[in-house]
Amino acid sequence: MTIGLEERIALVCRSLLTEVSPGKVLTRRSVHPHHGLTLMKSRDETNIRQEISAYQRARFRIFIPSVTDQDVGTLIHAVGAPMAGYKLEFKRNYSLKDTQQQYTRYDIGQLDSQYIEDSPGGALIRDSVPKGAVEVAASQIPPPGISQNFLAPVNDTTNKRCQEWTMEYTRHLVHLGYLDAEAIQLVQSKRDPATHGIGLQPLGRG
Repeated sequence: MTIGLEERIALVCRSLLTEVSPGKVLTRRSVHPHHGLTLMKSRDETNIRQEISAYQRARFRIFIPSVTDQDVGTLIHAVGAPMAGYKLEFKRNYSLKDTQQQYTRYDIGQLDSQYIEDSPGGALIRDSVPKGAVEVAASQIPPPGISQNFLAPVNDTTNKRCQEWTMEYTRHLVHLGYLDAEAIQLVQSKRDPATHGIGLQPLGRG
């Protein structure tokens, strides 16, 4: 069988029930016959769930590994806070190994490489200008604005945070045919209850 290039997009989460040394990464990945730096024409997408504390809502991010290193790639997320609003940010050449918080990584599906544009060089770059169809799709989902009542339970319409934005982005990727429909349930299964972590949060949290 002819094989092309593979990358992974995963859901990364921090497990608060496991004590690890600072900087240690715990990962959970789907079993895949072409795991890692194998050659395929598709890339696995990963949804990243990162818990800051037991009392805060987990932070969701999408990660697309590069061709050459499964732990370095582009991070796609809505960053901000309910009382300040959120903005779309792309972190290019981002290394998961530099993440100080423990997280777990979940594969949510495969993308055709034609929808992905990798960033050259090795320096970390932050911007909001989309490159490639997958990032353009992210720019089509408005980041959550300032919450009218950030003490109210979150929902998918009037009181959204980063988890809700990631959920909407995933649905959009499925609608465009970039991901299979099962990705929606995979991301949904990692969301916090609507009333969890409601209250004041530092900037940059979910």
